[in-house]
Amino acid sequence: MYEKKNLSLKSTAVETLHIVNPGDANPLGILHGGRMMDWLVSTATLSATRLTRGNCVLGYLDNVFFINPVHVGDRVFVRAWVEYVGRSSLEVAVKALAEGEESNTSSLTTYSHMTFVAVDPRGEPRPIPSRLEPTQDEKSEYLEAQERYTKRKNLLADRKQRTMDVEAYAADSDWKFELSKIVFQDDAIYGDLMFGGRLLRLLDELTGSLATRYCGGTCVTGSVDEMAFYYPIRVGDILDVTVALNYVGHSSMEIGAKVIVESPYTGSRHHAATAYYTFVHIDKDGRPQPVPAYTPKTEDEAERWRQAEKRAEARREKVERFKKQVKDSLPQR
Repeated sequence: MYEKKNLSLKSTAVETLHIVNPGDANPLGILHGGRMMDWLVSTATLSATRLTRGNCVLGYLDNVFFINPVHVGDRVFVRAWVEYVGRSSLEVAVKALAEGEESNTSSLTTYSHMTFVAVDPRGEPRPIPSRLEPTQDEKSEYLEAQERYTKRKNLLADRKQRTMDVEAYAADSDWKFELSKIVFQDDAIYGDLMFGGRLLRLLDELTGSLATRYCGGTCVTGSVDEMAFYYPIRVGDILDVTVALNYVGHSSMEIGAKVIVESPYTGSRHHAATAYYTFVHIDKDGRPQPVPAYTPKTEDEAERWRQAEKRAEARREKVERFKKQVKDSLPQR
């Protein structure tokens, strides 16, 4: 039994350093969004694990906006800290700053929030032994995190029902990829549960491949919409992933991804997650370029297009709020 402690938000902070190698980047030398997502989740997991003194799994991801590009040779500092603790789950803030090869000036790359669930060796939720005791300067951040935590909990009230949605995604779409994969031991971080960062990296690779094929040029990840992880994925499970083109703007595209997990022993199938990635088509100088127009051909495509338009509008509003939040109150490294 671990001793219960009351901790300040600052005391839960951890930082990792990553050097961007050529293998981490696209042909233009820009860091892949999936690799950044892997680093973000890894660092946030480290902070969550240290506070809970045990295994933690990613349960929810807030919107992730990639503000500034990161290039080969850059140094990326990823910092994560716990903002709120519930009975068996907690919210972790994470941000990434990049420095050029010959510069000591940092630029913000992204900033987001993640929810983790503390689990026992069987993967079941367990009580968290420590609690946060914010300082006077940290109280507003703590209360904002508490509000997000409560709203998120209400949004996920139908999590069990959503796991039963195993209907084929974008069944009649011409622009889609389908992939099946066995989950190996090196896809896990603790025990036999798949690491959330590895899944997000896989989804970025698949959605990015479809975006590149559609526009016929180089694409970069612009954002990842908020998403929930409905069902645990274990080593030995089979993943069926479908990615499809949902929406086309002037220089950007939304690609959706649906993940179904299947037990090879029982054949039972569950909806594990659905994600929406936005990609921007760029030229060799990194400037946005037009994307070929597309007209939905089926009712399913038309409906996915309408829903994607709504998400695009909500995304624009969130980006503006995000930029203001970063400007006004982002903690310094």
